[in-house]
Amino acid sequence: MPIRDQQKVRPAAVAGRFYEGDALGLRRRMAETEAAQTMPRPLGAAVRGCVLPHAGYLFSLGVAMRTLGAARGGVWKRVVILGPSHYVGFRGLAAATFTSWRTPFGDLSTDVDALEGLDAAENPLLRVNDQAHGREHSLEVIFPMLQYFFGSPLVVPLVVGGITPDDARAVAALLAPLDGPETLWVISSDFTHYGRSFDYTPFGPSIDSASLRKLDGEGAELIARRDLAGFTDFLGRTGATICGAHAIAIYLALLELCDPARRVTGEIAAMADSGMVTGDYSCVVDYAGILFHR
Repeated sequence: MPIRDQQKVRPAAVAGRFYEGDALGLRRRMAETEAAQTMPRPLGAAVRGCVLPHAGYLFSLGVAMRTLGAARGGVWKRVVILGPSHYVGFRGLAAATFTSWRTPFGDLSTDVDALEGLDAAENPLLRVNDQAHGREHSLEVIFPMLQYFFGSPLVVPLVVGGITPDDARAVAALLAPLDGPETLWVISSDFTHYGRSFDYTPFGPSIDSASLRKLDGEGAELIARRDLAGFTDFLGRTGATICGAHAIAIYLALLELCDPARRVTGEIAAMADSGMVTGDYSCVVDYAGILFHR
């Protein structure tokens, strides 16, 4: 993986659209959002991972901050981020040759040692694909939150493409050596996308907030219970359009490998939907924050 001994910056692609493009405005947005939330008690290193939304901050920042804030106080030397590919089709995981990732707050550095360790395994499910990262927002919207809460941890950004259930377990085995007390796992996923533009209207042309919450509450609870088989069945049964479903499956499989005694438990930290802002439930996206901790 040819990234050591070079300086290659991945510029922000959605700054000014998904979130403020200047540091002062962005910090104000995050501070005001935090002040408006009932923030969790910091659990520090007891937190092992979380599922966070990746929509525009206007819609989903509150959910993300109420979830990620619990990891305050941890000494996070590395954050592994798994997010779905929205623009490029491929199988498995896509790493990148970027050595840093730019946001209005500055740059986050790639954990080059971690990526080279993954590359040494020569797993066909991991490939370098800078194109998959170029426009991708599912990872980028997480970066400023990491900087706001934790400063400048090293990051391992990985875009997730198409996978089978067997692939999820194989990828989990590949990633398992990265797990440890100073590694935080962030799984980037919005939940159900409802409406004709998403080709998902099982309840009719629109859906009410309570029905949406019931649908995604079931899926989120299965994730929080670490029920990979149940979550897979839920997706097949409902067709729920959870864009980060593959990334979530990888993390649940990783927990099976790294914590077979199930000392790590999950909980739904927050939920919201875009209709709460727009009032439009004919085209709406749901968001859930799920926290995993000892």
